[in-house]
Amino acid sequence: MEVASQQLPEPEHVAASAACQPALRQQPSTARSYYQAAQAAAQKQETKIALQLLEKAVSMGFFRAQEIQTDAAFASLTGQRDWKKLLLSAQRKQQQHEAGFNQPLVALLEKMHYQDQHYRQVAEEADRKSGPNSPAARLAMQQQDALDLRLIRQADSLIARHGYPGKAMVGEYQKEVVFFVIQHNPDEKYLPLLTAAADRGDLSWSALALLIDRVRTEKGAKQVYGSQHRVSPEGRKQVFPIEDEPNVNRRRAAIGMMPLEQYLQQYGIIYQVPGPTHNPNPPELYLSTQGAEEHKSPVELIGSYEELTARINYPAQARKDKVSGSVVLQMVISPKGIPQNVLVVKGIGSGCDEEAQRVMRTARFTNTAGEDHEIRMSLPFSYEKATGSGK
Repeated sequence: MEVASQQLPEPEHVAASAACQPALRQQPSTARSYYQAAQAAAQKQETKIALQLLEKAVSMGFFRAQEIQTDAAFASLTGQRDWKKLLLSAQRKQQQHEAGFNQPLVALLEKMHYQDQHYRQVAEEADRKSGPNSPAARLAMQQQDALDLRLIRQADSLIARHGYPGKAMVGEYQKEVVFFVIQHNPDEKYLPLLTAAADRGDLSWSALALLIDRVRTEKGAKQVYGSQHRVSPEGRKQVFPIEDEPNVNRRRAAIGMMPLEQYLQQYGIIYQVPGPTHNPNPPELYLSTQGAEEHKSPVELIGSYEELTARINYPAQARKDKVSGSVVLQMVISPKGIPQNVLVVKGIGSGCDEEAQRVMRTARFTNTAGEDHEIRMSLPFSYEKATGSGK
């Protein structure tokens, strides 16, 4: 699950094809390892070997036929004689596996999985055709952002009724659907629920590790498993700082993750795990908090934040429900500094979400980027302040 459907660049695929196949013969491997080796072989046009490896992956693991069919790495296999047979085998295996579970819930999660991935796949395809951050990709992600908000509310409703719908409730194919919806709407409030699910086997710990790292890096803390990296504004590939870095591979191995240097190599990042007294990696490989400060956002609010929040009219329904909290908004700031596509990333309901959108649309910004720039901001709603009941 760590690399999921991420595609390797062509040079890495060629290298992986040569390296993975002997390794798979020499030692027991996972279904995911066979799947990745199949991707590598397919990219090298080794169609016969790729089909054999993919058949092995399907027999050992749980891969949706639709995901295999839409995986760009397997484009060279679609015309092969055994391709449709392989897809049918994957489809039948899923149907047999899920036959004993709650069918309406399974069907709902299948639909949520499609909605969680659809526009992301459209954006990836647009980037492959037109280059990174193409207009078509940005449009697709705007559509996905709006859909993500509905999906997280649906996930919250499912959790309220069923608890975490994991492996024991819906089987292997759907066990991480709600997790990925949450990962695309990251909030540390879910970590206790997801940790308990992972501990009882309802969710992969290797998947949960990604969310743990993401939540920590968004708070400015060091990550635990090294999964978070980015491309800097100058095009430099960087890794977020890692806590107790010399022992990162021990932590990764304990939850079934591949060594960090092997994981990062898939993204074109050359990395070595440092020793207790020496780090062989160049300092510029890491995204430091100092570096983050140097890359100041080109977008700044005109006027103070206090002036903006003073425009909030605490909703009557929120007063009735005694609601407090912050609404997190995502928006695109135009070159003229006008907020566009103001979306609620994390809402608190009772009319507060709509009021936060209204207030944010009244804000104005300076934008030195000279192009649309996406940002996130939060607006506070306090029941105590609104009613004068605070101390």
